[in-house]
Amino acid sequence: MAKDLSPLDRLTALVPPPATPVFGTRDWDEVFADLGLRLPGDYVAFLERYGSCQFARWLSIKDDRTLTQEQCALAPEWMEDYRDLREDFPEEFPLAMWPEPGGFFLWGSTIDGDYLGWMTVGAPEEWPVALIIHGYEEQEHLARETMTEWLVGWASGARFDSSGFARGAEGHPLVCEPW
Repeated sequence: MAKDLSPLDRLTALVPPPATPVFGTRDWDEVFADLGLRLPGDYVAFLERYGSCQFARWLSIKDDRTLTQEQCALAPEWMEDYRDLREDFPEEFPLAMWPEPGGFFLWGSTIDGDYLGWMTVGAPEEWPVALIIHGYEEQEHLARETMTEWLVGWASGARFDSSGFARGAEGHPLVCEPW
């Protein structure tokens, strides 16, 4: 694969978008205002190509343009379970959760209960991808790359370590379907 392709084009070559994507209908600036947070450009570009989707019936990525103003107002509560665990076991659950400064902001999840997001440190284009692996919450993983770069690494098979985060999806073909 040519190295001069963007991460989104590399991902598209590995796993084409759904034939009939499901797109949110709200304007990005409206969503950003309702969230009180501007999201990274690669996430926006990904969703404009793929929409809300699920890779291999395992990894789901949501299109925040599907959220109503009321749902955006509830975004700070998305990771409430993690906050509760952090309150009881701060040494095992150390991550800040958005809207705390630099906190984790959710952009996807797996059927196994893993969470994918960013640590909102610095400018949105610099946010590292973070994984919270279900059952191993004390083993958060950070990657200094964009969401799309991370997806390319996962979809290409280049990303696999002993973290318990699966490569591919348990025997399901690596296709992307609307969700």
